[in-house]
Amino acid sequence: MAETQLENQLEKLGLHKNEIKIYLSLFELGKVKAGQIIEHTGLHRNLVYTALETLVEKNLVSKVERAGIFVFAANSPELLQEMIEAQSVLASEVVAELKKRQEEKPRDIIIYEGEEGLKRSRNHVLTYDPGDTLFVIGSKASSTPEMERYWRKFHQKRINKKIGLKIMYERGVDPEDIAWRNSLPMSQAKYLPIDIDLPVWFSAIKDYLEIGIPGDPLLTFGLKSKGAAGAIQKFFEYFWNQQVSTETGLPALKNAIYNMLNELEPGEEYFVLGASVGGGDEQVQKLYDNFHADRIKKGVVVNMLAFKEGFQKIMDRFSYCGDPMGKVSHAKAFMSAPPTPMQINIFKNKVFFIIYGSKPTVISFDQPEISQVFKNYFEEMWNQETQILKGAEALKDLWLEAIEAKELRWVGARGYFMDNYPELFKEIKAKAEKTPGIVWKNVMDLGFKGHLLTRLQWSQTRYNLSGARNPIVIWLFGDKVLIVNWAEKVPIIFLSTNKSLVQSYSDYFDELWNKK
Repeated sequence: MAETQLENQLEKLGLHKNEIKIYLSLFELGKVKAGQIIEHTGLHRNLVYTALETLVEKNLVSKVERAGIFVFAANSPELLQEMIEAQSVLASEVVAELKKRQEEKPRDIIIYEGEEGLKRSRNHVLTYDPGDTLFVIGSKASSTPEMERYWRKFHQKRINKKIGLKIMYERGVDPEDIAWRNSLPMSQAKYLPIDIDLPVWFSAIKDYLEIGIPGDPLLTFGLKSKGAAGAIQKFFEYFWNQQVSTETGLPALKNAIYNMLNELEPGEEYFVLGASVGGGDEQVQKLYDNFHADRIKKGVVVNMLAFKEGFQKIMDRFSYCGDPMGKVSHAKAFMSAPPTPMQINIFKNKVFFIIYGSKPTVISFDQPEISQVFKNYFEEMWNQETQILKGAEALKDLWLEAIEAKELRWVGARGYFMDNYPELFKEIKAKAEKTPGIVWKNVMDLGFKGHLLTRLQWSQTRYNLSGARNPIVIWLFGDKVLIVNWAEKVPIIFLSTNKSLVQSYSDYFDELWNKK
């Protein structure tokens, strides 16, 4: 069999090119040191060591220490067949489990942007059956004349489809809006029983849940889940049928968070959706400082999805309150959503809302169904490995985060951001100048040699790209990979923390960087 054909077959069996080259070389060399493999294959030492470790893990290569030096040799080729058979068995088990989960919990989350995105999400309601009911809490979605025109058309189609509507509005909504919706067939509308200004809205029908966050851009999250939508409907009925009592003021906030802490044992955890630093009130700030110091001392775990504007302050609070290594304090930046003055705390079978204003307001629910829907939603967002962001401000925030990671690597960066947004870059440059030990490595083409990006004292550049222009720039820092599209002056950013994807692009960068 020709060498190329054998390599192709090994690649189809799941081995990577570097692994194949090193694996085959061991059949020629026998038992050898890593240095001999490096010399024989011509591969960079890092690539050889990485591939050898992977081959050892797969049991295709043996690693034996002799006089303090490791010697490598190819194991019996039959072990390759055993590896594939084991993978086949494992794949069958995984497929069976995934099918089971798909049948039990079909959840598809979609993020819609802008008013057109909201329309696409809400039009999904019209695919349901006559006799189904749409439940809506909050009214931020109907705040513009354009959307009011859309709602009138939507309601006509809904009525024709014989789909019901029950909606609750904040107290500030014009009574005429409520009267108009009550005048429609199969429609009921009234005010929420609590006097608050909700920063989000919820809607649910059968197995579809919609959560909207006003802002620029307006964001709508659509979640296909019968359990989540059903829980929101129960949440709705709780409001619809009962007068809900609320507590306001600093004592109410203190009681809520410390009651939660008292109920949780060391090692147990709670979740915060939409975490912020708690507003600008000094008393609230001091309360949270004391609370987190007590929480950390007790060993209660927190998982926070925080708005990016307050993320660093939250991480700083964890540190100076006694948990600098993040042993019981975990947070992720919620990059794609604008900040709101409300956060949701979830623990055990309970949930409470904290609404920050001139005085904090706390709304508590001791209902497992309500707690579970927000826990499910939290987990969907927490486990989301990819995001799509847009705009110079988003890229600036990520660049500032990269400075904290010390090393930033690019493939194809040509200084577009610096050229198009010099004022934003000033902030980035100022932070970089004050951060010791940073390094920016860039693989680019010779056409941009001499650009300011190549002349910064912490920049290293290698001109190993062809002259062909590519609007895509790859960023690597920390545990993230960014694919930034500069087809327009406004960057579109694909962000991922998927480990395999990050490693793949990291290998690609290393290959280009070490190219002779």
